[in-house]
Amino acid sequence: MMDTLTNSVEELYTLYHKDIVRFFAEHLADREASWDLCHEVFVRLLITLASGTQLQHPQRWLMRVAKNLLIDTYRHQHTASEANLPFDSQELATLASDSTTFKTLLERKDILQVIVETFHALPEKYQRLLFWREIERLPLQEIALRTRATEPVLSTELWRARKLLQREYLRRRFKDLLPADEEIFEHLDALIRFNLTASPEEQLQHIETHERDYFERIAPTWDAYVASAYEAELQERLTGLLPWHQDMTVLDAGTGTGYLAGMVAPLVGNVIGVDCAHAMLTRAGEKMAQAGYQHVSFREGMAEQLPLATDSVDVAMCHMLLHHVVSPRTVLEELRRVVRPGGYMLIVDAHTHKYHWTPEAFGDLHYGTDLKKLRKHLSSLQMKTLLVEDAGISHSGNFIGRAADFPNFLLLGQVIKRGSTLRTSKRRRDRKDA
Repeated sequence: MMDTLTNSVEELYTLYHKDIVRFFAEHLADREASWDLCHEVFVRLLITLASGTQLQHPQRWLMRVAKNLLIDTYRHQHTASEANLPFDSQELATLASDSTTFKTLLERKDILQVIVETFHALPEKYQRLLFWREIERLPLQEIALRTRATEPVLSTELWRARKLLQREYLRRRFKDLLPADEEIFEHLDALIRFNLTASPEEQLQHIETHERDYFERIAPTWDAYVASAYEAELQERLTGLLPWHQDMTVLDAGTGTGYLAGMVAPLVGNVIGVDCAHAMLTRAGEKMAQAGYQHVSFREGMAEQLPLATDSVDVAMCHMLLHHVVSPRTVLEELRRVVRPGGYMLIVDAHTHKYHWTPEAFGDLHYGTDLKKLRKHLSSLQMKTLLVEDAGISHSGNFIGRAADFPNFLLLGQVIKRGSTLRTSKRRRDRKDA
């Protein structure tokens, strides 16, 4: 069916694309923009036919969509010029495309199928609004007449429809990489530029690279921020939290410049810090050398794939790590993997919040960590929660000039020893030793 459909679209493209390019070229000085808009028209045609909509007069439909796109282009150019904005906005971005996108959708019928499935999974009201505005590019005034709704109400509903479309599309596109219920899908569309045909692997790689680059850049001033933002009494609290002894091996995942590693160093015989940013580890090594902690070592690596053997540490710690990783549950699985039976996991993180500027300001990938979901994940990993308590408030104002307070929590969990009547999760524990 998809083969027949794409063949039909290719035939229509052969018949009418020159007329549509000529139409745009008569009104736009930019020849390349005319071709891009032409391909946007045919991307919309492809999606329309793939969704099951029958067109009695394809040529008329194509020209109507082309005219609507041209009007939108004029309006957007005027608005961008008046407001001194760049010529790319969310209003035009949902189905924005070029010849590469069009050709990719013709060749990658699996992607086209995901688009159609996502569209059909939306509430019928959103399907109608998106078809009229995103596919046919009808003006809001005309949609308002059809729906008998005011334009402000329509704008809000369209915003919600676009957000839901993007969110659900990304869930489906990333299904081979991340479970559909991963927390990041609630806001992934805010972290990456929405693109119908972009590779999920490349998009995740871009996020991880951006995160690493942020910490490489911020490393020289990170200690100053930590000193001003985090709880001053944390070291004292850690000292009495566990029965520390010199035979212990402790992991500090996402160690940064060694904030937690330095706190527990006097209490145990071996500390291993892991971080993805080389500059952070360099600074951490300098600090430990100055303090004379020869039993503290550092390794470069990702928290999602720790460079440690299974059952190799007594305590795994992480401080403000979980909201900086794509998949917190994957990190928790890794921390669980490396902790010996009966060992401990210590997590300090920020509660969920509504400051949506933190990805840009702090490189965050999540708006804090949901404590309820965290405890649920730990329970599924055969860990029992021993303690949950407040861990002070982080203050951002002195560091970025934008004042906000972030309440933090401390969670202490313990790995249930083997032989328990509870079933053991083997998803990560079957991983070969590093």
